Amino acid sequence: MKKAVGWKIGLLLPVMMGAATASQAAEINLSSATDFTRMDVLLKDDDRLQSTFEMNVTLSPEATERMQNISRASLGQQLTLSINGWKVSTAKVQTVLGSQFRVSIPKAVAKDLLPTLVD
Repeated sequence: MKKAVGWKIGLLLPVMMGAATASQAAEINLSSATDFTRMDVLLKDDDRLQSTFEMNVTLSPEATERMQNISRASLGQQLTLSINGWKVSTAKVQTVLGSQFRVSIPKAVAKDLLPTLVD
């Protein structure tokens, strides 16, 4: 009986470790120079308190395919979005993302990220 229990624990441990690594956030790194075909940034809105900047982006076909593949593989998990090397946000993936989306950029990150968007 001890051998059977040892075998089950030996099998359970790698399964638990695999589940732990599977729950780590996925990442997608986008370049505004090559991955965006359009970007609109809302810098100020007097109608509401603003702790973030909003950016609407349209992705190139290649970047759209990457985004769809990564978001599909990450459904129900965390996905970290980086733009030009700056980590912008981490959120739980609710649906497969397409070519257009809106991202909220914290002011602290925006101060460093915004100058890189014009290059």
